[in-house]
Amino acid sequence: MQRRDFLKRSLVSLGGASSLWATTSQFNLVSAATSAQSFNDYKALVCVFLLGGNDSLNMLIPTDQSAYQQYAATRQNLAVALDAALPLSVTNTQYSTLGLHPSLAALHSIYEQGNMALVANVGPLIEPVTKEDVLVGRAVLPPQLFSHSDQQNHWQTAHPQQAALTGWAGRMADMLSDTSAPISMNLSMAGNNLWQTGTLVLPFALSNQGAEVLEGINPDQEWQRPNAAFLDRIHAGTEGMFATQFATMVDRTRTRGGLVNGALALGPELNTAFPATRFAEQMRLVANMISVQQHLEQPRQVYFVTLGGWDTHDNQLADHPALLMELAEGMAAFYNATSELGVSEQVTAFTASDFGRTLTSNGDGTDHGWGGNHIVLGDAVQGADVYGQLPEMALNSNDDMGDGRMIPTLSVDQYAATLARWFGLSDTELTGILPNLTHFNQHDVGFMD
Repeated sequence: MQRRDFLKRSLVSLGGASSLWATTSQFNLVSAATSAQSFNDYKALVCVFLLGGNDSLNMLIPTDQSAYQQYAATRQNLAVALDAALPLSVTNTQYSTLGLHPSLAALHSIYEQGNMALVANVGPLIEPVTKEDVLVGRAVLPPQLFSHSDQQNHWQTAHPQQAALTGWAGRMADMLSDTSAPISMNLSMAGNNLWQTGTLVLPFALSNQGAEVLEGINPDQEWQRPNAAFLDRIHAGTEGMFATQFATMVDRTRTRGGLVNGALALGPELNTAFPATRFAEQMRLVANMISVQQHLEQPRQVYFVTLGGWDTHDNQLADHPALLMELAEGMAAFYNATSELGVSEQVTAFTASDFGRTLTSNGDGTDHGWGGNHIVLGDAVQGADVYGQLPEMALNSNDDMGDGRMIPTLSVDQYAATLARWFGLSDTELTGILPNLTHFNQHDVGFMD
């Protein structure tokens, strides 16, 4: 057994997985044990977080006659017309036939080609839960269900029972990344975020144009050289922990920003057309970053992209289809760009969201729910199928905990573990970053190669 494997396994046994990642000193040992890990290939994960809670029950529509009638009666004015649903090939679902929301048309052909999968009824869980468990008070539930901020945190930390300071992508980076590399493994289009924050690794923030630059202190510009020199003199004389740390952060921003933007200038000109939306511009920048990853010295990269507006309590009939179209067109363009670059087998994009929404209509929209359906995209995906158990589209079913809120049948942990295993984590490392994973029998849902 190699030394790093011995250390990792020994640490996991110290009081369980929770103590492994909750204790900084132990996590430093894990990082030291794995920092020598190297990869001879490149892989990237791209999380598309849908802020506000996507009504994903309308992304997948049962289209056989009896199931559709049940769906339409429950969803009322929100139901998608049967003849508008785009037919899907499926083998893994209890419904004999399914359709895709027509606003997701840009992704339909990618799904049918086998390069996209749909994962059903995912949500934050501490352990498997049934409706009976909930009704009799036996269920151990994540706290503050249906709260935006709490459920976003639960998705990003995969540890609802504690106020975690790190996210599962941050903990993964602590294990896998080369901390001596000039740029973080975790790259964010949405600034600081909990999901990508580790003990040793922090996300590096990007804008739609590349790395943010500090204006007025660029030594490459003649008129800015005096400013840059003055800042250097101030930093050279700093004393004290806070002043030293601030100087380090400013200098790091200058040097790493220059490195990223310099690398982007070397990248190829993409022929793939991207829509003129903010979301698509973010995805274009991610594709551009991936095209120059060889200059950034990280064989593994994790990107965080957000798209807001999904809290559709009202005006859902107009807003939700437009959001789905923006999402689909941006993700499809990104997939086409990775194909153009020849890395579509090495890049996987996936969606996440605060929660699903209620099966019932409130008249003009939906309210906060729990379980929801998600998209996974890339050539490494075992596509053209639905994974997990779709909820029954009926009120008061065994999937409905009340008021049309669907009880998840897959946990965030299982969803994340399937992605992280493909990314390169071992079984031991999976339980290190996802401490509740041991509560579930199935660790790999099967949607990745």
